[in-house]
Amino acid sequence: MYFYVVSKEELLEENKELKTKVFLLKEENEQLKKMIFGAKRERYEGDQNSEQGSLFPNPTHQDQPIDEVEEKRETVGGVDKKKKKKKAQKIGKRNSFPAHLERQTTTLLPQHVDAENLSELGRDITEILAYRPASIYVKEIIRPRLSSKSTEGPGVLQAAIPPRIVPRGMVDESLIAEMINEKIQYHTPVHRFAKKIKQLGIKFISNNNLYNWFHKAAEALIPIYNLLVEDIIAQQYIQGDETRIQVLSKNKPGASHRGQMWAFMAPTIKAVAFNYEPTRSAKSACVILDNYEGILQVDGFSSYETLAKQKPIQLIYCMAHSRRKFFDAIDSAPQQAKYFLEKVQKLYEIERRCRNEKLSFEERHKIRQKEAVPILKNLDEWMVEEIANPNLLPKSLIYKALNYTYSRWKGLSAYAHDGQLEIDNNWVENMIRPIALGRKNYLFAGSDSAAQNLAVLYSIVNTCHKNNINAYTYLHWLLKKVAANKVTPDAVDWLPHRINQETLENFKS
Repeated sequence: MYFYVVSKEELLEENKELKTKVFLLKEENEQLKKMIFGAKRERYEGDQNSEQGSLFPNPTHQDQPIDEVEEKRETVGGVDKKKKKKKAQKIGKRNSFPAHLERQTTTLLPQHVDAENLSELGRDITEILAYRPASIYVKEIIRPRLSSKSTEGPGVLQAAIPPRIVPRGMVDESLIAEMINEKIQYHTPVHRFAKKIKQLGIKFISNNNLYNWFHKAAEALIPIYNLLVEDIIAQQYIQGDETRIQVLSKNKPGASHRGQMWAFMAPTIKAVAFNYEPTRSAKSACVILDNYEGILQVDGFSSYETLAKQKPIQLIYCMAHSRRKFFDAIDSAPQQAKYFLEKVQKLYEIERRCRNEKLSFEERHKIRQKEAVPILKNLDEWMVEEIANPNLLPKSLIYKALNYTYSRWKGLSAYAHDGQLEIDNNWVENMIRPIALGRKNYLFAGSDSAAQNLAVLYSIVNTCHKNNINAYTYLHWLLKKVAANKVTPDAVDWLPHRINQETLENFKS
């Protein structure tokens, strides 16, 4: 019989490794449970102020129940009677419907009375919001063929058919605009839109007809999309992000591959452009950013960092992404995570105040220098001390959060030194959310070219949304404009964020 002798040092080392493994497994398990069952939020609220009242107080601690009434006695004709005085109720101002909405008026008179012999003392008007199902109609264009009655006339004359996006199609730009708006803004797949058409009595228009019209419109808008991209790239500061989209493979029927929608937004002009590429590489990001020179705000994705080494691009980073990593570590390392989150919460309070007061870039810069910079310096020094801690496990969530944040701290702090920069790239993240919602409904794009057509339409509709423009009304106008006019560089004034004030009045949401 043989015995394996283990030294005390080896046992201690093995015990340390096992404890580390157990800690990391517990941390991973907590993260998985949070992902599956936890609330989908990232904003850190901190400990509640003890001086602040609860939103839902315990009824036993209330001075008086809400429905309690005050009882008083008064003597009427020598008899005691109880008089109940109800608590005064605050009546809020009633909302009124917009004046431009159609009014359908109905006058109600009391039954069995002769109204002609009665005088009106006043009237009560009650407005309720009603709905009439969407209607579809046929535009009939009549073009008489005319001829001169004299033999020397010009022959047969006839007006030309007005230009259309689909020249020989049985469809008006208004229907195409509604189909685009339904898919892009409300995530309705084209085949579901086809069902709506059929329910309105048009049985012969196939799904393929609608798909063809959809893509014809997108292709007609590509010159406008190119002007939008050029306008965004001309800005000195833009934000970037990306999201996946499934695309059917051309050479393998039934198979699909994961493509990438790249989004680039210019916050200063409120414009966003999407671009589809089959991969998530730096080369794919370079398609839009090839000629860009300026500040690019992104998350920590390595493709952007590779790109910045090849181009004259200054990378700055997103504080929300760093906050997210500390938020993930709050269960396993509450002390360190809470310290960071509470400091960042103060930074966001500064930004919220600047936004609510609608400060200029210069004013925002001054406040950041005075209030935000000291907090950022404090966090910088704190992270240096924490990372140097020998007890910090390299694979733990808190170490990953510290390492991710400290290695990018210069880019994370850059916003405080320029009033036009944002603390995070949430603006562009919000722009890609419609794609995430859309792909849950239409599941995939039919091809790479179809995915790029989606990118064109998402760019235009989301720029409308950011500028409070009614997307359907704008698309209807733009499609007619593109069908009737050649798109030149001057058409940059047709873009949602460039339209003159007079024209903009027609498209306001």
